[in-house]
Amino acid sequence: MRSNFTLYSSIDMMNKFIITISLLSLIVLSSCDDGRIYEKEVTFKEGKVVKMTGTLTGIDSWGEGYNVALAGFDDTDKYAIISRVIHTTEEGGKINIDLSGIDEEATHIELCILNRLRQRVATVKEMPLEDTRDTIRFEIGDVDVSMLNIIQQQVFNNSCTACHGDNGRAASGLNLTAGNSYGAMVNVPSKKVEGLNIVTPGDKENSVLHLLLNTELSSSWRQNHSDMLNKERTSALLTLIDDWIDNGAKQ
Repeated sequence: MRSNFTLYSSIDMMNKFIITISLLSLIVLSSCDDGRIYEKEVTFKEGKVVKMTGTLTGIDSWGEGYNVALAGFDDTDKYAIISRVIHTTEEGGKINIDLSGIDEEATHIELCILNRLRQRVATVKEMPLEDTRDTIRFEIGDVDVSMLNIIQQQVFNNSCTACHGDNGRAASGLNLTAGNSYGAMVNVPSKKVEGLNIVTPGDKENSVLHLLLNTELSSSWRQNHSDMLNKERTSALLTLIDDWIDNGAKQ
């Protein structure tokens, strides 16, 4: 009888334990579920899609720290809101890429050069995003995005050729117009600074072009070249010129 009582007591205690656990489970479940199904609202933000087509040359001239990219910007910031790097092109330089998920903050789209911080170094082509359609086409035509051509368009054409070639005369014999600038600078001895080339590939510190734009070397000349470019506005371009020289001054 004693053993039977012990067995019954054990069974009784186990049943009580199971009943207790079951009651706790019911309490937890009832607190989490009141019998109604709540729908969680999920918003998917798709944005616009830009399809860029055209022909690009010169992508392989860019070194580390720079990217040719399709990017979206607003009107106040030099940093891309969204971007897609262009690594390669199809046969013949043809390009056909999409940039999706462009939200309403972006006011325009650019084919541009970005540095490692996604800061705009130079705008190559741009288009406003005023079109209300979800998919917008961006035809860029044939574009040379080489490092030298960007420097030509952004620096030489804008700030140098008025004295160096556009008027048919080139100060100090230095013609910086498109198609002439490379041959006039690279490994060419300076007529103003003895012992230095205008550009020595791989060595900006001994290149007159770097010294003119970044030091007071020409302060006693007719034109102080260090004042020609607004340093704050064009600091990225000055760095670009230095990097072009140090990376071998490729044509």
